[in-house]
Amino acid sequence: MKKIFLIAASLYLLNSCTRDFAETNTNPLDIVNTTPESLLPMAIKKGYDASFEYYYDYYRRIMPWTQTLVPGTANISEFMDDGTNMNTRKDVFYGDHGSLLTDIIHKIDQMPADQQARYVNIKSIATILKVYYAWYVTDVNGSMAYAEAFQARYGGTATPKFETQEQLYDIFDSQLNNVYSALEGANQSIQVSPGSGDLFFNGDILKWKKVSNSLRLKIASRLMKRNPAKLATIAAQVLSRDQISSTAEDFSLRSRRFTEHGNFNPTTFFASKPMVDHMTKNKDPRLPIFFQKNSYSKTAIKRLSTAGLMTSVALTDSLQRYVGGPTSPDKSTTRYYTNARRSLNGTTYDTISRLQYRIWQPEYLSGTGNAVFPILTYADYSLLKAELQARGIISTGNSVQSLYEEGIKASVKTYNFIAKEAVVEQYEPTADSEIATYLNGPDVQFNPSKALEQIIIQEYLNYFKQPNEVWALIKRTDMPNTSTALKLEALARTGGIPLTMPRRVVLQTPSANNLNYSNQQAALNQMKQDPDFGTSESDIQGRIWWDKK
Repeated sequence: MKKIFLIAASLYLLNSCTRDFAETNTNPLDIVNTTPESLLPMAIKKGYDASFEYYYDYYRRIMPWTQTLVPGTANISEFMDDGTNMNTRKDVFYGDHGSLLTDIIHKIDQMPADQQARYVNIKSIATILKVYYAWYVTDVNGSMAYAEAFQARYGGTATPKFETQEQLYDIFDSQLNNVYSALEGANQSIQVSPGSGDLFFNGDILKWKKVSNSLRLKIASRLMKRNPAKLATIAAQVLSRDQISSTAEDFSLRSRRFTEHGNFNPTTFFASKPMVDHMTKNKDPRLPIFFQKNSYSKTAIKRLSTAGLMTSVALTDSLQRYVGGPTSPDKSTTRYYTNARRSLNGTTYDTISRLQYRIWQPEYLSGTGNAVFPILTYADYSLLKAELQARGIISTGNSVQSLYEEGIKASVKTYNFIAKEAVVEQYEPTADSEIATYLNGPDVQFNPSKALEQIIIQEYLNYFKQPNEVWALIKRTDMPNTSTALKLEALARTGGIPLTMPRRVVLQTPSANNLNYSNQQAALNQMKQDPDFGTSESDIQGRIWWDKK
């Protein structure tokens, strides 16, 4: 599949240099004599090794909020009030990742025309990656500096203006559309190959072309509540062009040793009851890839019974080994989190299933596997098209049912790839018969009258390794919820006081001492004109422009 890249010490040194020069607004490309293709692998790595994002944004904020995991000590009453230490993505973009991608684009733009013609592919790759990550940043931040950002290092403005999110969506779509056209028109026989420096597709530019087009639909789907007509217009053009059409074209990063930092370690987190209940009921083959069996094997039960630590139970093959923990603080009883936990000879036995550690950190316990970061997979894309067609927004020429079932099959295949690459302990490949059984599950078998709900539940499950997309899905569709087949819990504080899911990060309050204060303050003032903005920039229940009520 995709080649693995291991950053060498010399590249770390070079990256350190470019970061220092960037901070002094000096163009690193005037000092470090390097090529765009040699900058590309560094730029990519710097977008996907942000351990703080997993430690705070994912494991301790977004995933508990969206009920895809629970902490081992249960959610506390205040867990939806805390948005501290989030927004690593913004630091990543305005740090090395965005800077290096901009360096690549700028360096190519400064070349003579005949040389620029040889770098269409590499410039296109850098542009796609920059657009994607900027979209990821604006998704929870709203207005941001984009068109004029990073320009001080080349003699441009040190006070970049901010674009509104509406403007950013136009810019992103235009840039991806231009990339597609540029790749169509490029003379491929003269292109400089990024080779193994392209950590996604090893220089296979047709796959990048499909990504540039398919990503347009993904981004435009956020316009569903704000501008459905524009979504439909973009979708019509996207569907007439080359698109991601198999799992071999998944826009995913396969990497080695990107996640070895301790912040990626998920060992204190467990499965959620809503997910496990639904997956168990319908015999979801992804269940053992997402979660581990609990501690209560037949051997463990015999050992604990002999020691007098639990009463004897019937030891049958039907013992429930996958158990999720309640997500609502007012339901997080000692039955799950304390009473069912036993210790014997230094070993703790737990009823609740833990996350399958290695799909998040392959290096766990000296693991030798590879991390896979899915960004836009064939499963994502198929299920998104199924949803949009079920809503009457697009027409693909295929039935909603076929798109739905294709998305499920692709999701199972992709998660098998992730598990195999991560060297998950006791991993067993999913058999075709298991997929067939799942497609006929009580809540999974396609039902036209429940199609939209079924599709969105599958999107929710499929996005397990993309926590931001789970969060965005709930914000965009209000599903799953407490009434859907995958039944989320009605979250409440101890005492029954309802909790509301946060919808954005804490936004930065501009400092008057900041060189770009006037632009930052103007952008914040403009966002505050939205009646759904919230009480202040610190109100994480407030909304970003695309997330319209």
